[in-house]
Amino acid sequence: MSLQPDMNSLLHNMCAQIQALTNQLAEIQAAPAAESTVEQKFNKKVEIIADPGAFKGDRARFAEWWIKLQIWIKVNWDVFADDFDVATAVLSRLKGPVAGQYTQVRMQECYTAGVWPTWDDLKVEIEKYFKPQAERDWVCQQIRTFKQGNMRTDDFVTRFLALSIQGGLGNEHAVELLEHNVSPAIA
Repeated sequence: MSLQPDMNSLLHNMCAQIQALTNQLAEIQAAPAAESTVEQKFNKKVEIIADPGAFKGDRARFAEWWIKLQIWIKVNWDVFADDFDVATAVLSRLKGPVAGQYTQVRMQECYTAGVWPTWDDLKVEIEKYFKPQAERDWVCQQIRTFKQGNMRTDDFVTRFLALSIQGGLGNEHAVELLEHNVSPAIA
């Protein structure tokens, strides 16, 4: 029969392919690079919080950026080897005409002296230069444009008090602004 030689040939080819695949499998299993590739695909660190990016000098957005940056530093703390790593990670994210110039001067001071601030010292320093004014500016802008409109009085007063506390407004100033912003019918 003519099918017999074709069957033998087919079985012979299949045995050769099985042997070739067995050899390839053995090579892949023996190679350590292949194992690390698989591990890299499945053992990636889950990014809990995204990099907050740069503070570009918009003082109204400083508070939001600052808390995100602090959380990002805390989450990634094990990545930083020393004060230099933390300081450069933070300072390099300060951009714009004012914050960028501060960064340039501060990094030059640290580099020249060979001493970099600790994370705790750097937090105090950055808040000293950027946070108080940023929050006050933002709160003043919010309060100037914050009108009661159709909002319930208790909701309006609660939101207004939150803004005045956040901005550190004195009681007299806060009352004056509240009277100015509340609905005329209620005032």
